[in-house]
Amino acid sequence: MGSRGLQRRMLQVFSLWLRGGQIMCQQTGIVALSCGSSSFSTQTTEHAQPVLQHKKSVLVRDYIHSALYDPQSGYFFAKAEAVGTISEPIQFSLLQGRKAYLQHLNDLYKQNNVSWFTPIEIFQARFFPWYGYAIAEYILRTLVPASPLNIYEIGGGTGTCASNILNYFRTKAPAIYKNLTYTSVEISDALALKQQARVGAMSHSRHFQIRHGSASDPNTWGTVNTAPCFIIMLEVLDNLVHDLVYRKTLTSDWNETWVTESAPGSYREELQPLEDPLIKRCLDVISQNPHTRSSSSIISAAKSTLSQFVSLSELAWIPTGCLQMLETLHKFRPNMVLIISDFSSLPDITVAGTGAPLVASKEAGQTKDHSSYLEAKGNADIFFPTNFGLLQQLDSYVAERASGKDGLSERLSTVTSAEFMEQCADVEKTKTKDGYNPLLEDYSNTKFYISFPE
Repeated sequence: MGSRGLQRRMLQVFSLWLRGGQIMCQQTGIVALSCGSSSFSTQTTEHAQPVLQHKKSVLVRDYIHSALYDPQSGYFFAKAEAVGTISEPIQFSLLQGRKAYLQHLNDLYKQNNVSWFTPIEIFQARFFPWYGYAIAEYILRTLVPASPLNIYEIGGGTGTCASNILNYFRTKAPAIYKNLTYTSVEISDALALKQQARVGAMSHSRHFQIRHGSASDPNTWGTVNTAPCFIIMLEVLDNLVHDLVYRKTLTSDWNETWVTESAPGSYREELQPLEDPLIKRCLDVISQNPHTRSSSSIISAAKSTLSQFVSLSELAWIPTGCLQMLETLHKFRPNMVLIISDFSSLPDITVAGTGAPLVASKEAGQTKDHSSYLEAKGNADIFFPTNFGLLQQLDSYVAERASGKDGLSERLSTVTSAEFMEQCADVEKTKTKDGYNPLLEDYSNTKFYISFPE
């Protein structure tokens, strides 16, 4: 059996293993677009710093990319401490329960003045980092025997995940560790330095390297490499750029949204006829789901009838950044296993549109939510919920185009984070005194997505 056949078999074993074969795959479906009776409302805001870099108008995704990743003023560059580390691991067994755990987290945020502690940071035990070890355990169970282990991590934060996984293999599988290569794909120079320092402090430098740049950029990956590999993305999709599309009625043509500088430091949205090829591809994939077309035919017919009497406008955020990254990954690392974890929903979103982001800033431990993404420039995070059904649909679409084969749905699975951890982590070690387990219960709005090559 070849390496790809063996990987498919391992995915089938893993699927049967989780919940007795009942994989919790979210059904793919078209993005549910919001409807309203008013026309598109233009938002305007002002910033002290320039955003468009001498361009008078850019697509929404380019504006968001600048707001987050601009080397001079983007959020992940201007706020080097946006992603925090916990110096003293949380001792869960000493906490009484959920209330004590949340209070402890709140205290940590105030003490460190950071915007975000990732799950991999929170679940650091003194000797056994449960979250990182769970991912390493899954890789160990599903890797191709006798092949050198190549792991890529996109957006590796402060290097905690890399250190955890490398520690795990050095301890649990030294023969595999000997030929293991761990590559961080990192767009932020500041975070890349932190990763190198953290991994180096654990004496893993010989196995660790960094590719500087965007994971969506073909230049970051170099030449096509067909060797089997694992690609890890933890809380990465939520910060990938999206586009905003609008149509006045259900039968109208789609429009793409641009951000225009109306005056120095002042920005507003403008609608333009749909022309961007990436937006067109993304909308085309969304509209091609046969399950959605058949299951919602009555609803669609009702909307069509209603639209003759009422103007039903549709406004939606679509994951063009995700589609672009998947296209790059499938081209340059075609035999990859994707391990993705992210938020399936986010609370208290006030930005307009279906699939809209949460825009938030944090100072002195206090979070401030913003009602418009145009308010974010270096001081605020912009992060989106992940529609895992749509993720599966996009991944299947890209994989089928890259391979020239149809019907690859069996190679994909989505499970809740709790299901993944129950099978791959020692969940007894993260319980509080009263039995509350934050590893299983605190991140109920997160999921894991696993994708094997055909």
